[in-house]
Amino acid sequence: NIAAKAAVATTIAAGTSCVSATVIARVFTAYFDIALTINGILGGLVAITASCAFVDPWMAFLIGMSAAWIYYGAHVLLLRFGIDDPLDAAAVHG
Repeated sequence: NIAAKAAVATTIAAGTSCVSATVIARVFTAYFDIALTINGILGGLVAITASCAFVDPWMAFLIGMSAAWIYYGAHVLLLRFGIDDPLDAAAVHG
């Protein structure tokens, strides 16, 4: 039962973060960016990793959505400060 709950929470967080990062990128940059979308998925997976077996699906949804916002904010800060991170690894890992 715990493995199933972890799988559901992980999938929900990653999917929510994917959609949220795509919408955020579209709203703020006026185009769809596949790199922001993929890194949004990774950010959602990083955010849910520690608590995936203990959260409810609605919490996983909120974690995924907040992970997308945190990732996008870190991405913009790295660009603004001129920090060279071509893969956005620092932004993905928050």
